[in-house]
Amino acid sequence: MLEHAPPTVPAVVAREGRLSPTELSAPPPDPGQLLVRVRLAGVNYWDVMQRTGAVPLPPSGIPGVEGVGVVAAAGEGAPADLVGRRVAWSKVNGSYAGAVVGNADWFLPVPDDVDDEQGAGLLMQGVTAQYLATDTAPLGDGDAAVVLAAAGGVGTLLTQLLVAAGVGVIGVVGSAAKVEAARAAGATEVFVDSGDDLAAAVREVVPEGVAAVFDGNGGPAATRGVSMLRPRGWLVLFGTAAGPIPDLPAGALGAGSFVVTRTAGKHFAGDLAAWRPRAEDVLARARAGALRVAPVTVLPLAEAARAHELMESRSTTGKLLLRPEA
Repeated sequence: MLEHAPPTVPAVVAREGRLSPTELSAPPPDPGQLLVRVRLAGVNYWDVMQRTGAVPLPPSGIPGVEGVGVVAAAGEGAPADLVGRRVAWSKVNGSYAGAVVGNADWFLPVPDDVDDEQGAGLLMQGVTAQYLATDTAPLGDGDAAVVLAAAGGVGTLLTQLLVAAGVGVIGVVGSAAKVEAARAAGATEVFVDSGDDLAAAVREVVPEGVAAVFDGNGGPAATRGVSMLRPRGWLVLFGTAAGPIPDLPAGALGAGSFVVTRTAGKHFAGDLAAWRPRAEDVLARARAGALRVAPVTVLPLAEAARAHELMESRSTTGKLLLRPEA
């Protein structure tokens, strides 16, 4: 089914590391594609890397890969019954716009009882949290884990998933203003990052050490997670928001038979067959009330540059979203 494409829509393009508002005409969907009017677009660190050139931008120059919206048209061979329905996505390029076009398989119907903010903010970081919680460190009921950046988008979702599996979570946040967000996600203890003293603080709560440390910050301090682990514990590194991950001497692992892993999303949810079941699980948990993005901050699409500044400053909690229309 092919309907008339929307008129000119607002968009944000990245040029030379900067974001600029513009107006574009939405292209009609090709065979197998959907044209979707964007209600909210998710803001992720991936978008920052697109803007700065660390990962490629699409040919349109429009960053963003996540959002929620209403299907406006279906190309030949795409499911026509989705026209008029809300869908969510986390792997469709060009999402900082009033409309996106992509392969129909990468859009998921959003249950009626999941609102736009949850639909727009869950999938990108929720799928990351899902594979971290289920397919990295072998954790079980009664184990303890440390989650760094526990008030952030991935951190709050990962904490909820771990707690649901019976894991006690010690959250680590960057400032006192973020403590409540980590507690609300289910962390039983929350520490403001104290640098070199953090490991000692963790061991005051769990003297034998924790079963896993989840670190999405990276940077020079990433290797300190080893000192928080119990024997045969896992250090799970999954991000570089604070900089590249330093080398870790292999001999340091022998002190406790530790395991260090660096996860990359492309190896856990890089293709449709791997991504879609995880995304469906995230939405199902949201519908059941077992997984929730909180808190949510919504800015106008024209303020995308400000959203990136907030993300890069690491001063935010929860999820940032952009609204293309007033």
